Amino acid sequence: MKFPKFISYFTIILSSTLMILGCAVNPVTQKREIMIYSDAAEVEMGREAHTEVLQQYGKYEDPSLQRYINNVGQSIAGVSHRPTIQYQYMVVDKPFINAFALPGGFVYITRGMLGHLNSEAELAGVLGHETGHITARHGVKRLQKAKASQLILAGVAIATESEGLVQGSSILLTAALQTYSRKDEHQADELGGLYAFKAGYDPKKSMEFLKTLKKMDKTTPSAVEVIFRTHPLTEDRIERVEAQSLELSRQGRGRDFKIRSDEYVSLLDGLVFGPGEKDGVIQKNIYRNRFYRFSISAPSGWKIKRGDAVGSLTMKHPTKDYYCQALVFELEAKMTPGQFARSFETKSGLKRVSDSKMTMSGSEALLALYHPRSSKGVPLAIEIAYLVREKTGFMVVGFTQAPHFDQAKPLFRGVMSSFRFLTKAEAGRIPIYRLKIYTVGKGDTFRSISKRFYGTPDKAREIMEFNGITDELSLRPGKTLKIKPMIKEG
Repeated sequence: MKFPKFISYFTIILSSTLMILGCAVNPVTQKREIMIYSDAAEVEMGREAHTEVLQQYGKYEDPSLQRYINNVGQSIAGVSHRPTIQYQYMVVDKPFINAFALPGGFVYITRGMLGHLNSEAELAGVLGHETGHITARHGVKRLQKAKASQLILAGVAIATESEGLVQGSSILLTAALQTYSRKDEHQADELGGLYAFKAGYDPKKSMEFLKTLKKMDKTTPSAVEVIFRTHPLTEDRIERVEAQSLELSRQGRGRDFKIRSDEYVSLLDGLVFGPGEKDGVIQKNIYRNRFYRFSISAPSGWKIKRGDAVGSLTMKHPTKDYYCQALVFELEAKMTPGQFARSFETKSGLKRVSDSKMTMSGSEALLALYHPRSSKGVPLAIEIAYLVREKTGFMVVGFTQAPHFDQAKPLFRGVMSSFRFLTKAEAGRIPIYRLKIYTVGKGDTFRSISKRFYGTPDKAREIMEFNGITDELSLRPGKTLKIKPMIKEG
């Protein structure tokens, strides 16, 4: 589901430690190139943006899985072109399929992607690809280009086209989640395959996931939308990767390469799959969040979808440019709705026109009106209800073009009035979906396994595809299979 891009605010404060260095040697290409940022400055920028990643995406709470992912990543980092950087590899708590990297050695993979990988070798290929973006300094060079073209202004909030208001993101994190050039993607593919190979993984398996993604793009496009947005996949990329894997396999002929399919899959038992506690579930026009314990309703007929940031939600009128959002902020200290509003205004640059008090879910909220302009100069009307419970801040936002605000306002107020805090018992009844891992027994077939878990043999082909299996006859006793939960939404 696509929403027209609207308005977002990003800020950046440039560290005083940054300095113009002139030319430096790229560790991958060994060519001299202009570099504004030193290695130390690069690491510091990555560390600061890492805090934002944790705020917006959340760390997946499974220490043993986190250690495993980091260990595989460290084996990749050790054979890379920049082994002296202190790398961190982490699983973030998001259901969509993606992996990304920040300058300075910070690599992230979503739990949604982990659920679609089928071996440690594939995992090594993904982590190797992201490590390649770091070693080749793709993120830093992209930031330099943005600075050179005056796309960032130190300490100034700037307006850009996006899906509504989002928690303030630095330009670095924003750049990390934008599309790489075709040249950079090809180079990261090549480096990822090389690093996985040097770490002992089967070259033919380490980049297998690219072909899986290509198949998924035709069958379940929403599942791969995010990674295609940040890492566009082309037939040319797949052809290049296949050619490289054949060459590396030839070079490593006779070596005992690692694949570790069953070992990897076994570690995914109980992995949250689909919407997690902080993501919330959508049923008809009602959104309910288990972790932050609230619900909110969209007007009848409106389109509704989860946002990328934790606990966020976007609603859109079916025919008019009316939008509503729910946003959640984990606060550093308890504060009043007025203090929360002033804090957000300081960070976003929004200038309040008027305000009033209202009641939401039995609590006092502050209702504030703003009249900014979009990046294209269009006058907007944004109305935000600020509400605080303990150390969690909630914003319910309604926005449209200024001339349409009077017509849209009753709908915005209806959404705000529908906001309700849930009791612990109510929140506990919101479902959490998890992967199940099944060990194949003697006499099992994909149809019988489908019947066991889904009540029908008709999902046999889906089980095969989810596990990257093309030959039904290859099923053997002792093999581990991932079984998707039946997610009920809509």
